[in-house]
Amino acid sequence: PSPIWSMMRSLTTAALIALCFPAAAVDHAKFRTCDKTSFCRRHRGAEAARPWVVAPGSAVLDASGRVSAQLHGGPSGVPLTLELLGYQSGAFRLRVTETKPLHGARWEPDDILIDPEPAKMVALDASSPAVPDSLRAAVSSGSALVYGLELSEPSDAPAVLALHLHPFRAELHVAGERVVELNPSGKFYFEHHRAKGGAAEAPAEAAPAEDVHQGKTVVDYGEDGLAVYSDGTKQERASDAADDSAAAEHVDAASEEEGLWEESFGSHRDSKPFGPASVGMDVRFGGTQHLYGLAEHTAPFNLPSTTGAGAKYKEPYRLWTLDVYDYELDSPMALYGGVPLLLAHAANRTTGVLWFNPSETFVDVSREAPPSSGWLGGAAPPGGGATSAFWMSESGVVDVMLLPGPSPLRIFAQYASLTGFTPLPPVFSLGYHQCRWNYNDEADVRYVHSQFEELDLPYDVLWLDIEHTDGKRYFTWDKFKFPEPKKMQEELAATGRKMVTIVDPHIKKDSGYQVYQQAHDKQLFIKTKDGAEFNGWCWPGDSAYLDFTSPEVRDWWAGRFAYDVYEGSTPTLYTWNDMNEPSVFNGPEVSMQKDALSLAGVEHREWHNLYGMYMQRATADGLLRRNPQQDKRPFVLSRSFYAGSQRWGAIWTGDNACKWDHLVASIPMLLTLGLCGITFSGADVGGFLGKGGGYGDPDAELFTRWFEAGAYTPFFRGHAHHDSARREPWTFGEEAAARLREVAKERYQLISYWYTVFHQAEATGAPTMRPLWVHYPADSATWDAADQWLVGRDLLVHPVTAQGASSAEVHLPGTEAWFGVRDGVRLPPGKHSVSAPLGTIPVFQRGGSVVPRQMRLRRAASLMGKDPFTLVVAPDSAGFAEGELYLDAGDGYEYKAGAYALRRFTFSGGTTLASSGLHASDAFAPPNRLERLEILGVRPPAKVVLTHMGVARELEANWCEATGRTVVRKPDVPIAADWTISLIL
Repeated sequence: PSPIWSMMRSLTTAALIALCFPAAAVDHAKFRTCDKTSFCRRHRGAEAARPWVVAPGSAVLDASGRVSAQLHGGPSGVPLTLELLGYQSGAFRLRVTETKPLHGARWEPDDILIDPEPAKMVALDASSPAVPDSLRAAVSSGSALVYGLELSEPSDAPAVLALHLHPFRAELHVAGERVVELNPSGKFYFEHHRAKGGAAEAPAEAAPAEDVHQGKTVVDYGEDGLAVYSDGTKQERASDAADDSAAAEHVDAASEEEGLWEESFGSHRDSKPFGPASVGMDVRFGGTQHLYGLAEHTAPFNLPSTTGAGAKYKEPYRLWTLDVYDYELDSPMALYGGVPLLLAHAANRTTGVLWFNPSETFVDVSREAPPSSGWLGGAAPPGGGATSAFWMSESGVVDVMLLPGPSPLRIFAQYASLTGFTPLPPVFSLGYHQCRWNYNDEADVRYVHSQFEELDLPYDVLWLDIEHTDGKRYFTWDKFKFPEPKKMQEELAATGRKMVTIVDPHIKKDSGYQVYQQAHDKQLFIKTKDGAEFNGWCWPGDSAYLDFTSPEVRDWWAGRFAYDVYEGSTPTLYTWNDMNEPSVFNGPEVSMQKDALSLAGVEHREWHNLYGMYMQRATADGLLRRNPQQDKRPFVLSRSFYAGSQRWGAIWTGDNACKWDHLVASIPMLLTLGLCGITFSGADVGGFLGKGGGYGDPDAELFTRWFEAGAYTPFFRGHAHHDSARREPWTFGEEAAARLREVAKERYQLISYWYTVFHQAEATGAPTMRPLWVHYPADSATWDAADQWLVGRDLLVHPVTAQGASSAEVHLPGTEAWFGVRDGVRLPPGKHSVSAPLGTIPVFQRGGSVVPRQMRLRRAASLMGKDPFTLVVAPDSAGFAEGELYLDAGDGYEYKAGAYALRRFTFSGGTTLASSGLHASDAFAPPNRLERLEILGVRPPAKVVLTHMGVARELEANWCEATGRTVVRKPDVPIAADWTISLIL
């Protein structure tokens, strides 16, 4: 959200207008670039130093199947320890640490990665058939060592890891082809810990901190990081151009040692007690020009180059979780989350690299064109050549996971085996969520709810932002606006609805506020570098920040959600964690000083990118623990995230703007999140920043188009800034409301399909919202496609995202036909211009699929558990189709003990649909029945026969000549039973 100024009553009307409607576009002066960051500046353009080598005879393969070796060389000659590990998923891991660290082992998180099943590494000699031909000579001469993995299930595309000794370099080969190289250009570096002092390491005199407030008294800060002064004025934004010029002048004047031991940015100074500690390495992906990942940025889906020929950006991609108010599009700037994962795709393979380092990281991307392409920059050629990434992290160790694939689905499983699978969410969370900053009071909540009821608009969750609290004190209620919160929640629950309230990490410093005082007494807050309780400015004013890196703090925080502790909470109240980058309005880059300390004495620079995930984890644990039987699934939405956040809840793309280009940008952002494991994600429908961001409110066209797109994304929520006009679905007029109702019905008809796709995500790691190339990897037309996507495998979505457009250019991949979801019309694969008037979203069902639907309109997804099903069969050219349906209680964890049903529906020969069980349990018997069957693109049957439990009976059927759709009515057979329905042609 945008700030609510605590001194509003004392400010002039003119000042109020200036504060409420800040200038649009991000304030670049508030955020560092590579040139303003000493470790990035030192290494980004540095020439390769003295090469590192694997010390002769140091490589040892121990009994556990791990390899260890010593690295020597480098600019300082400090020895490093190299480790190689393998996992049953087929992934390899390479780690480099200091052998004899001056200050002890560097901090590494030990609770982010799950414990994947190890695989023994096996040394291969030159005669082994698993050794690629290109490596045999090096292995024979002893200049390279090659290792395979001892897998319990042999791979059909075996991978081996080659370690070159002089100079140090590693290669991943899959099916005999080199696909990834580590340190191919010798850019690997590792700044060792050292003692301060000595001519070689004496820092330049740090520039004095700038008084950016010019002596004025600060009374408040906004989320844009700008101060509000006692005289009613607001801090002016610095000129980006002037700031860049000043930075360049400062860098030119500084010595080579500047920034090693101390660094300033604006009025903030960062002490560096351990001195320089940066690590980095270049990674080369062979045979591809397509690189994806590094969530979260607003760059195009296929990440543009930042250096070399055809570079689009001057800055590298940055991973440093930040509250970037009014973020810009098409940029490598850091945003709310950061997943250090890259996936490279080519026609015959997908490979991945996870750079497991949570400190601040910059990534340069460059490309080499295929030798014969004649490429001179600009748009990347379809394939061949290579794409490289140069990783630079401020601290930590080198810890690289190599994911060999070779298929996209294998990559997802390999990545999830390291960082965790997305748990099955409660079914209500897949419905529509209605949010605003803020619904004013209980009467406003009842009004909004009643309008949904009156207009037959389904929704599942109503949200309350920060104004519901007592003065921004989380876990409290404003007793005047929300005097009976339990009654309010129970009224919603009586109609199947839930409520979400916001709980942020900043805790108001108030001795009368129990949450603060308890945490203060227990010393659970982050400390300054001098050991005092950290104080930062956020919504409540002066705030302390809990140290969520501490298990003790997370345990205490989880206890705040107990029903007798969080007064006014009920079992249908869930949680929203915002501002958890963490956002500190008066801190450097609207965040916390890097030298702030955790309770364990670890600097903030080491764990900053993990903070939001740790908070979401603690919150999810609290929602689980508040029920004695721990039998309800949590729902927690977080703005900040890291690799593994998928285990704890949903993510959204933050404070987007109600502009057409933000609707366009939301698609590649969500696709990238899915590739990075964060599959339960969405963007605020309509755009959050309207008038509050200096923009106008969305009109009916923009809101409808965004609602259409959002209905086919995993997390579906409408949200708005408090300065924006109301934008609930009925606020755009009756005609628009009618359109939006039909779109919402489409979402709810497919809830069971979404739930099945989320079941598959938990089982396989595959994203629910997928780029087309996941299932059509050899189709180069899909590699850059970021305007359409697949829901699961069987539905293709192409929303209209251009103002005034009434059609869409759709690419239908593969070799089989696709069928329009609304009209059933068959279209061959290829490019098509399809009509899409307002209220219509082009969605197509894959030829060869069976999709379940529930057609009865209900108030909420949580009320659909017993509803009957319609099965829509779209046969391929051979008359074959198949699909699955997953069913359980919709909440709780009985399904983990087997209390669920998994059905497979198979249509064969163009005539017969059979239902068979993949899993059944006496502990869960679905009551649902099949009430309707639709078969697309078939000839009219003479009759239709159902066979169930050995008894055959004829069914009523109608055929539509225009679409070739056969509709079979009232089979009235249990959806989870074995049966067949045959068309007699």
